[in-house]
Amino acid sequence: MRLLNETHRLLLRGVRGESKQPGEVRRSQNWIGGSRPGNAAYVPPPPNAPPEVLSAFERYIHADDALPAVVRAGLLHVQLETIHPYLDGNGRIGRLLVTLLLEHWRLLTRPLLYLSLFFKRHRQEYYRRLNAVRVDGDWEAWLDFFLDGVATIADEAVATSRDLFTLVTAHRQRVIHHTGVDLLAVQLFERLPSRPIVTAPWVVEALSTTKPTAGRAIEALEAAGVLAETTGKKRDRVYAYQAYLDRLRAGTELGDE
Repeated sequence: MRLLNETHRLLLRGVRGESKQPGEVRRSQNWIGGSRPGNAAYVPPPPNAPPEVLSAFERYIHADDALPAVVRAGLLHVQLETIHPYLDGNGRIGRLLVTLLLEHWRLLTRPLLYLSLFFKRHRQEYYRRLNAVRVDGDWEAWLDFFLDGVATIADEAVATSRDLFTLVTAHRQRVIHHTGVDLLAVQLFERLPSRPIVTAPWVVEALSTTKPTAGRAIEALEAAGVLAETTGKKRDRVYAYQAYLDRLRAGTELGDE
């Protein structure tokens, strides 16, 4: 819970919910839908319950269990959403929990499973499946939905990785053969997949160079059609590897909750 609380604090920094006790388990009643608990779609446990139920939740994370880890992650997601331990941001932290658990249990070496996307695409079914667990104990239907999401997003992640590899390979050839590109510009390009948004001061530090040399490297990648300035300002300019970012974002513009 210490990890989740700190993660929750970071998730809500500068976004909706930042005034609602980020990083702290709630001490008042919350609800989902409606204007009050009496007409809400779902009312989580009362404010005196989270310490006990979160303790049981945490014990299960660390307990020995014969169920496959991906199934356990699906069960724990429902449990955290049902407890709804925070005043805001429960959906965000609950979705992130799945990836954290799969990495913790060594099913992932890196947090590359963006399951939020599947839940957002199938938002109504997602809520319906969660509620069916709470009302009818229908864990099997929830797990069928959840595991379908894991398989779908995993396949899409592989496809995205291949697309990005193809994109970077093509752009590397463009950069290498573009007039005015020097060794430093090529070195900067090779950093872009792990840092697709850069500034001149960052380039100076990352490549241990001078400001004028960093500026020329950025200009060369702009001329090659790889970097694009995003602020429109003359100072404190920010440059993005836009084609790379666009491919990463493809299909994710579905809002949040």
